[in-house]
Amino acid sequence: MKTKTKKKNDIFTIEIDGPIKSGMEFDLADELEACLHDSEVPKIVVDMKKVPFINSAALGIFLNIFKEVEKRNGRFGLCSISSDVDNLLEITKLSSVLEIFKNQEDAIDSFTD
Repeated sequence: MKTKTKKKNDIFTIEIDGPIKSGMEFDLADELEACLHDSEVPKIVVDMKKVPFINSAALGIFLNIFKEVEKRNGRFGLCSISSDVDNLLEITKLSSVLEIFKNQEDAIDSFTD
């Protein structure tokens, strides 16, 4: 798994490339926490276009980051998720908690409105 973080205006975009599996979720958590610390009202989009698989620890990280962002009146969303990841989010009921967008452009447009 590789990550690439960009910031445009006040929105962080993290593009993930590869599966998120055992041990890799710590790097993801570090990347997300860095975005939290760089903004009073964080807006974070995680682009999962190139992520075929995520483990349960990654789901926990997404949920924890979402809670912290919500406390600070920010926004956190996932975009471009695969059907396998979408199924996992449905099964765990996280799809009803997290904001999910079709693509990065839709997420950024929603965050700038």
